[in-house]
Amino acid sequence: MADPTRLDTVETWTTSDHMWTRRAALVMTLPWAKQNNPKPAEEAARDRILGWAASYVADTEWFIQKAVAWWLRDLSKRDQPRVRAFLDAHGDGMKPFARKEAAKYLRD
Repeated sequence: MADPTRLDTVETWTTSDHMWTRRAALVMTLPWAKQNNPKPAEEAARDRILGWAASYVADTEWFIQKAVAWWLRDLSKRDQPRVRAFLDAHGDGMKPFARKEAAKYLRD
């Protein structure tokens, strides 16, 4: 997080043939989901990372789906509208366990 330009490098991981590398792109960026009161640049980073997560929705690998759910679950503690929007747009493509985990902390 100290150097947001590192996201340029991490983004290359999202298209790796290696599942663990793709997963690491979300796991390594979890601090952006956990920020309280993010600045505009940090909000932009969240949107960028959520774009990666959206590209993972079609991936049926359990560990990838879990990483998407984890990112969304942690973000929902701080930014429920953004998580709701993601689930509205992509939730039907997620595995049921991942959708449930992502929505774990959403309030009605």
